[in-house]
Amino acid sequence: MEPITIFVGGKLTNPLNGSLSRAHWSHKHKWSMGWKAATWNAVAQTEANPFHPCHVVIVAEVPKRVMFLAQTARVFDEDGLQAALKPIRDALMGWPPDAPTHWRVIHSDAPDSGHVFQYAQVVNRQERGVRITVETLT
Repeated sequence: MEPITIFVGGKLTNPLNGSLSRAHWSHKHKWSMGWKAATWNAVAQTEANPFHPCHVVIVAEVPKRVMFLAQTARVFDEDGLQAALKPIRDALMGWPPDAPTHWRVIHSDAPDSGHVFQYAQVVNRQERGVRITVETLT
């Protein structure tokens, strides 16, 4: 499989700091669901979508390298970056939760899944969001 790049636009928020860290659980849930929906909409517009005319078959269980490049207004610390990207990473396992299994990019994000996750960030105030690159490990 050739690498697939997906861009999810939006302003990332560190849920461990600021107002989101003190927010009611329902506000955090809404924040998380918003990112999951945006991620899945971005996936649906790429070759990973089973209904896309240039469909690329992705077997979720095949080990992959998933690289997240956060484009932010300011630099996040390492744990804050991973926390901000958590709903996006979770959405790659299929969203909504009842989505068909063949729509999944990865089957699990557990340490024993075989997938490798890498995180990086750049300051880019003009195009904020996350660039996700998925490639199979060989």
